[in-house]
Amino acid sequence: MEAVRIGVFGGTFNPVHFGHLHVARAVRELFALSQVHFVVSTAPPHKSAELAPFTHRYAMVGLAVSGEPSFIPSLAELEPPASVFSIDTMNKFARRAGRNSCILYFIAGGDSLLEVKSWRQSEKLLNSYNFVFALRPGTERIAPSDILPGKTASRVRDLTGFSKGKARRRIAEEDPGQNRIYIVDIGAPDISASQIRSLAACNKSIRRLTPELVHEYIRKLHLYGGR
Repeated sequence: MEAVRIGVFGGTFNPVHFGHLHVARAVRELFALSQVHFVVSTAPPHKSAELAPFTHRYAMVGLAVSGEPSFIPSLAELEPPASVFSIDTMNKFARRAGRNSCILYFIAGGDSLLEVKSWRQSEKLLNSYNFVFALRPGTERIAPSDILPGKTASRVRDLTGFSKGKARRRIAEEDPGQNRIYIVDIGAPDISASQIRSLAACNKSIRRLTPELVHEYIRKLHLYGGR
């Protein structure tokens, strides 16, 4: 029986927006994922921006994915033992699913590729699971060997510039028993959470940047300031 492919999309989602949903849909299609779990970070060690309370960020993710059965809001970081580190989160998913029946893909923005070397047990993490780094407009491009730990750069499969069909074929050719680090360019829109927070604080419209239910949630609770 063919293994089930599961995506684990980690982020602060402060707030979740159309860029996140675009990445999740595109990666789901490219890698034939059965589910994408949106893991809401509690207090990520590499983010300095002030975060809205976790409960609000989790609620907004729930609203944003409510119409897509294969997208699931996740409390994985809070599951015992609680941990903010990606390696612990992925190990939880692996234990839950069973390594022989499930292939896991950690999904992150292209900017995370520049900092992943500083993550806890980064070399072990990158060797233990598949990674998909989705480039955003303006993402700095650096040779993987310059930014990845140890010998993990040998696992990189750069699919930027590939058509969807060619990228899918290239992915299908990979040995499912070997973890890879994929770099993809899926035409993500130029949207950032910081942009949305700034607009909301100035009472400017964010309707084109977030799902309507998320927009209403932010507006009613004045989550990022403004009146």
